[in-house]
Amino acid sequence: MKHIVLASTSARRQEILRWLGVPFEIVPSNFDEDAVRFSDFDDPEGYVATIASGKAYVVSQLHPNALIIASDTMVYMDGVMYGKPRDLTHAREIMKALSGKTHTVYTAVVMVDGETGDRRTEIVSSQVIFFPMNNDEIERYIATSEPYDKAGGYALQGYAKKFIQEVRGSAMNVVGFPVITVRDMLEEFGVPIDVDIEESVFQKTGYRS
Repeated sequence: MKHIVLASTSARRQEILRWLGVPFEIVPSNFDEDAVRFSDFDDPEGYVATIASGKAYVVSQLHPNALIIASDTMVYMDGVMYGKPRDLTHAREIMKALSGKTHTVYTAVVMVDGETGDRRTEIVSSQVIFFPMNNDEIERYIATSEPYDKAGGYALQGYAKKFIQEVRGSAMNVVGFPVITVRDMLEEFGVPIDVDIEESVFQKTGYRS
C-alpha cells in the first residue's frame, strides 16, 4: 500500500477520505494561497487547480516518496469568486449575493506520486440554487459559526441546507471533497478501494454523489 498523505487542515476532507477505508497521514500545507490572485486567471478551473497544485507541491517536498492528495474549493458566480468570509459583514454580503440565485462550486483535486512522478488533476463543478433568503434568515445564519471557514460562506451539510433549492451535479463537491472522483483517482494510482462509496455517501448524507 502506498503511503498516502492528505495535504489539508479541513476536518471535513479528513472525515470524507476516511470513508474510503484507506490509511493516510495528515500533513497541512503552508502554501501561501494569498499569493495567487484570481484576477490572473481566465477561468475558475485554472485558479483552483493552481492552489491545489501549490498545496501538493509544498507537502511533496516534505514527503518525497508519498502519494500526496491536495484539494481546493471555490464558489463562483457572475465573474466573482466567493471565498471564506473575512468577518460578519462579509458573510452578510455573500449570503445576500447568493440568495435566490444559481452559483457554481469548483473543486480541484491534485494527486502526486513521489515514487513514480505521476501526477493527476481533476476538476469537478456543481451548480447550487439558493432559495431567496430574507434579512432575518441571513442574520440568524451568519450569527452561527458555520459560515466562517467555508468557501462561499455556507455548508451544504449544515444549517444552510434549508436554504438550498437544488444541487446539480456532485453534492460532495459542494461539501468540498468529491469523494467519488477521489476514489477513481486513487484506483488509477493503484490504491484498491473496497468500499461501495456511492452507497456510503447516500447513507451518510442523503445524496447520491
